[in-house]
Amino acid sequence: MDGADQSANAPELSTDTSISVVDRARHYFKKFGTIIASIAAIGAIAGGLSGYWRAWEVLYSHTRGDTTKSAQSPSLIVTKGPAVAVLPFTNPVKAASLDPFADIMTQQVASSLGKFSTLRVVPRALSANISKDGNSVEAALKAGIDYLVTGEVRPSGDGARANIQIADLKTGSELWSRSFEASAQGVQTETDAYEIGDVAAAQIGGYPGPIMSADFANLQHKAVAEFSPYECIVYALTAGATGSSAVVLKGLECSKQLTDQQPNNALALAARSVGLFVQRFLGVGLPTDQVNHADMRLYLNEEIVRTAARAVELAPDDAYVRRAYALAISTKCQLDLYRQEARKAIALNPNDARSLGVLGNQLAFMGDWDEGAAMAEKGIRLAGPSASFAWWYAPAKRHWWRGEYEQSVKDFRHGYLEGFWLSHLDQAYALPFLGRIDEAKAEVAKLLKLRPDFSIREADSFYRMYCFSPEYIEKMNGALRQAGLPE
Repeated sequence: MDGADQSANAPELSTDTSISVVDRARHYFKKFGTIIASIAAIGAIAGGLSGYWRAWEVLYSHTRGDTTKSAQSPSLIVTKGPAVAVLPFTNPVKAASLDPFADIMTQQVASSLGKFSTLRVVPRALSANISKDGNSVEAALKAGIDYLVTGEVRPSGDGARANIQIADLKTGSELWSRSFEASAQGVQTETDAYEIGDVAAAQIGGYPGPIMSADFANLQHKAVAEFSPYECIVYALTAGATGSSAVVLKGLECSKQLTDQQPNNALALAARSVGLFVQRFLGVGLPTDQVNHADMRLYLNEEIVRTAARAVELAPDDAYVRRAYALAISTKCQLDLYRQEARKAIALNPNDARSLGVLGNQLAFMGDWDEGAAMAEKGIRLAGPSASFAWWYAPAKRHWWRGEYEQSVKDFRHGYLEGFWLSHLDQAYALPFLGRIDEAKAEVAKLLKLRPDFSIREADSFYRMYCFSPEYIEKMNGALRQAGLPE
């Protein structure tokens, strides 16, 4: 909702769930580490028990600390959240050819998770030493680890299959589990290890992904005044993806308070900009006339751009900040400028499905149908079942504009929500080109039930707000007249 394609060789994705999280965690703890034994040795050298606890303090310092800290520049505030450890991926069948593959994948997952600035990714040397002791889960919790990523690589045909999962150590629940297929060539050249590691990390750490969604779920009954800076960012970032009016408004309230308190918190500024962009789309929390008329919400563009510009000035290399800035720039309806900013954002995290879907949509709407739709389609493939319905808009509208109406209607159905007025509008102007006028009229009836005052004028204004060409809008308006939408 918040608003170069190599997907032809992207790993395939499927779901894999099996043994309990605690059992799996203990299994990995047994296979890797011996941190307690290592700590005991360190303690002996350093002077007995005091050395033991000092080693724990070293590990703790990598996973805890101040909630916010300065980084990159003295003025920038970076809000940190949960600690994540990536354990070395195993090779259970002892296939020698898979050892380097598993090792590279482990490194890639850990390094790519670092692209999400709220996460505290535990250094690999410490992750590899997590204890095999019977109390290892408790030891990891004591060390300050919140989420644990584990994985294994097994032969699969001529290639390999990687099973990756993430556990919430506080609740003992498995948050996410996926299987990825690697080709024989991808194993031999190790290219698939990098690709799979990057894709998995983008899904695990995404804004929102399983970690952020789990943290967001814990905030549903908490007042904004009680939010920590990290909790505010979690809520504001997730709000932009839900489309819920109440959640969007609460996210805007929270982000306003945080940016007032911490005007140099780049992620908070970016989250606020995206929240305002969603408010512009939905009209939530605005006066009735602005809710009913898109052109009366365009004044929000100034704050959307100003807030995102400050964020990118503070943190130009943060992938989410760049996404928010590109989205803000799209309000200017300058195709070349927007394309340039969208590419910068994607380059920072090329396998982030949400960035691909959201930014691809905007690029397509502004007239670059090929690159925009390709980005959105890659996002859909990478996200699989968790892909947003809205990402189908780019390919659907591209097919419609090119006169490929059967495929257009099919793609529109992927993005169809019965209670969402835009779904009915899209069907109403697509179906007449297939001679299905009665169905188009039925969609208009559903639209007017949700938005009684909706008209062709409002459809025109809404699509202009998203920078569609006059030719596209004129063609759409003609079809809406056939479907019976009032002028």
